[in-house]
Amino acid sequence: MRTFFLVAAIVIAAGCRKADSNNRRGDTNVIPPVSVAAVDSTAQTRNCGISGVPVLTDEGIGDLRPGSTVKDVAASCEVLSDTVERRAEGMNERVVTVRIDGDFVETTVDKDKIQRLEISSPRYRTRDSLGVDTPLSRIAHSGGAKFLPGEDGVYGFTSDHCGLSFRFSVPLRPPTGRDWTAATIDSAHGDAVVDRVLVTQCHR
Repeated sequence: MRTFFLVAAIVIAAGCRKADSNNRRGDTNVIPPVSVAAVDSTAQTRNCGISGVPVLTDEGIGDLRPGSTVKDVAASCEVLSDTVERRAEGMNERVVTVRIDGDFVETTVDKDKIQRLEISSPRYRTRDSLGVDTPLSRIAHSGGAKFLPGEDGVYGFTSDHCGLSFRFSVPLRPPTGRDWTAATIDSAHGDAVVDRVLVTQCHR
């Protein structure tokens, strides 16, 4: 009888440890919407080929680059989710979310290749300190600055950063109805700041 109770106690204790482990895995913090598999023990070593502070370049951030395959990104970076979302104009897009240096980058995917990076965090900046929260006036005074209307805001471009576009939440066109010039948008909205950076493949 004592042997029976001893075996029962071991079984119950093992069940408690298993339930506690499952609860801890369920507490993982992620950005919705997500579909995350069990925590990968090698995720901490997947730093996208970055050592030190991540730098935003015309090609992307570390190994997270437009044109890379999802398989290659997953081998080098910590992928948090891979989902299909309804995006612009009601179209479904495959969205892969990657964590780099404690923050998150969303990417859109086409035919299993990264098509575009969408950066909403000021953590990732170019070597000349352009990124989210950069004032519009800074972009307007950059070499070859241009501003074009998009579906959800005005996008700024500079000749120094092929592949990068900087989104501003300002009127799509000036009161005259024509496109913004660097001078007119700077005069009207120079204190606006970048709220998103898009990275696409650079084709010079």
